[in-house]
Amino acid sequence: MRSAKRLLAQRPRRHASLAGLLVTGLFMLVSGLLMTMDQLRRLDDIQSTLGHTVLGFSLESRNLLLRLNRRYPADCSERNLSRLRQEVFLSAYQAEIGVLDAQQRLLCSTVMGVLPKPARLSPPDAIVKTPQGEEHYINFSLPVLIADWGRQATVVRQGHFNTVVSPLVLDDLFSVDEGTLRLRMVDGTLHVVHADPSMTQAMVDQLGQAHWLEQPVHGYSWEGRAFVSSRPIAGTQYVSQFVVPLERFWDDYRRWIGIALPLALLAGLLVYGALVPVLRRWGLLDERIASLIRDEHLLCLYQPIVEMRSGRPVGCEVLIRLRDDAQVLEPAQFLPAVDRSGLWWALDQAVVRKALRELCSRLPQASELKVSINFFPANVHCDRLRALIEGELALYPHRGLRVDLEVIEQADQSSLLAEVACLKQAGYRVSIDDFGTGYSNLASVKAVSPDFLKIDKSFVFEMEDATVRSSLIPEIIAIARAVGAEVIAEGIENDAQRDRLLAFGVGYGQGFLYARPLEIEAFVRYLRAAGALPD
Repeated sequence: MRSAKRLLAQRPRRHASLAGLLVTGLFMLVSGLLMTMDQLRRLDDIQSTLGHTVLGFSLESRNLLLRLNRRYPADCSERNLSRLRQEVFLSAYQAEIGVLDAQQRLLCSTVMGVLPKPARLSPPDAIVKTPQGEEHYINFSLPVLIADWGRQATVVRQGHFNTVVSPLVLDDLFSVDEGTLRLRMVDGTLHVVHADPSMTQAMVDQLGQAHWLEQPVHGYSWEGRAFVSSRPIAGTQYVSQFVVPLERFWDDYRRWIGIALPLALLAGLLVYGALVPVLRRWGLLDERIASLIRDEHLLCLYQPIVEMRSGRPVGCEVLIRLRDDAQVLEPAQFLPAVDRSGLWWALDQAVVRKALRELCSRLPQASELKVSINFFPANVHCDRLRALIEGELALYPHRGLRVDLEVIEQADQSSLLAEVACLKQAGYRVSIDDFGTGYSNLASVKAVSPDFLKIDKSFVFEMEDATVRSSLIPEIIAIARAVGAEVIAEGIENDAQRDRLLAFGVGYGQGFLYARPLEIEAFVRYLRAAGALPD
């Protein structure tokens, strides 16, 4: 997770732009899905309405013909026609009832009355079988005369009667664009009852393929580049099909698209604007410093402290680095972030725990070693430090290990005096680190009463050039003697520096002349090679 954040933070504008484009794309995708769902819902509503109508007139025609053939005589008497007109009046979908003779000729009807001579009907367009096993003969778009009004209508006949489905019903039925209505006949073939004139013959033929008719289809057809809804109408022999070509879909939803596209672009811009500062912040060490001071990222290094006359190691200073993925951070890189984040105590805790665990588990019990650990001034509290150090030593007991505390000079050291005194009384030794770079004078050093003064490496580096800075080394040594402290020189890199420091009276030193900061296994090997560990 941390690696991903750092990778994203390397190019915040680019990655924020990609995120903005992704959001824009997702916004348009969701908008497209919503429009698709709305289109399919519309098709479903149309199917439901059509199915209700077709089922209604199919059942009514079937039941009406069944009743007429059972209850009514096949004659054209005024009394019989009057009763038939009552049936039409009580029906919901029928406009006319006709009476047929044995040769299936029309003798009379509720609208035209008795015909001057029997009228022979056209051959049926379709023959269907009812659930009762009776065959119905159907003519679609048959010219009829209703109240002197010539119209084309659907006529259903069975036995001695026919019914004329109201043209108004059929007008509503066939008013929907881009649709077909098919009727399954006795032989299993499908007769096209209606096909919208705007549909191409290729589309009509495509919808007549078996896979469109054998089971319900409701969705987008990649083959036909259109939204298709095809389903049998329950309780009837009809199959209704509706098609919305992709071009018409875009036309119908052009207004939606005109709204969605600017909103998608705006969402992408907002994400870009919000993400750039976040990604930049992820690149800052302050954002990840809390996770870096955990044990798995903390690297403890041990730089030997040597008694310079004999060259014998007597201890070490614990130095720290932080592993930040493949990079190893120096203190100068991460300590400002620790300071800004207020993580001084968390870092000191982590260092003490890891250093003591590594040293106690790898050094022989009989080895005598001074271990110097630096602490932030704000963390120099006697009770808290004792609880931390002694708690860890209780977990990893070691007879020869002695922990010394290193503190740095401050403008106001009054707050440290009582805490340092308490720690010294408890048996801890105290060093003032980087001495000479801060605010110390003889009075303040006496008040702290340190056990060691550590000469900052900047003084040692300039010794060979005989700078004013290096000329202060004798003064530092004099202050150390005045307060009864030993002197440790940091940053010794060659024999000439060592010899001059010895001449000044410095007893201890550390630096690359003796050893670089070492990881625990290398440090143990160094001590063993120097004869500082028992066999």
